[in-house]
Amino acid sequence: MQQQVVHEGRERFLNDLACVQAVRQGQTEAFSLLVDRYQGMVYRVCLKMIKDPISAEDVTQDIFIKAYESLASFRGDAQFSTWLYTITVRKCLDWQRARSRNRVDLMTSEQEGERTFAESETPEDRFMRMERTEKVKEAVRALKEPYRTVVRQYYLEERSYQEISEQSGVPIKTIESQLYRARKMLKQKGEELDALRGNRG
Repeated sequence: MQQQVVHEGRERFLNDLACVQAVRQGQTEAFSLLVDRYQGMVYRVCLKMIKDPISAEDVTQDIFIKAYESLASFRGDAQFSTWLYTITVRKCLDWQRARSRNRVDLMTSEQEGERTFAESETPEDRFMRMERTEKVKEAVRALKEPYRTVVRQYYLEERSYQEISEQSGVPIKTIESQLYRARKMLKQKGEELDALRGNRG
């Protein structure tokens, strides 16, 4: 009996408009149905525009937060997928503009930053930086395969997705997914790959 009630409840949220109306009425769990339904579409658009799987994951999360906060503006005169697609494109364009500004700022200050860093870094600072890098490398060595190898190839050997794929015979999409999961596993241990990112630029 209980399973039948749950099934009937889920059936009521099968169409997008019903889900939106349910969320507006306080049934926030209905939004998860919209996320499940459109997460793949949103991520694919983000990846196509952003070209980086990790950033695409982050922007995808931001898009659904924005969509949730903006549900009051959804009038229902267009399909929910169209409305969500518009938000997705705008968020990706915002990300691209912000990245462009950051690149300009970085280019104008990079030479000065490198010079002042070399001048200001003390022997103790250099030791701590090296120790931090070594600690991250130890955490990478502790990863299970295939995550250990793909992190080593990408961050330490500075190989591209294409090069790793050609050598290992693993699809590029799988390599992107493995890197993303490896980063999450390291983050759970309190380690970040930022210490190795200097190799990637």
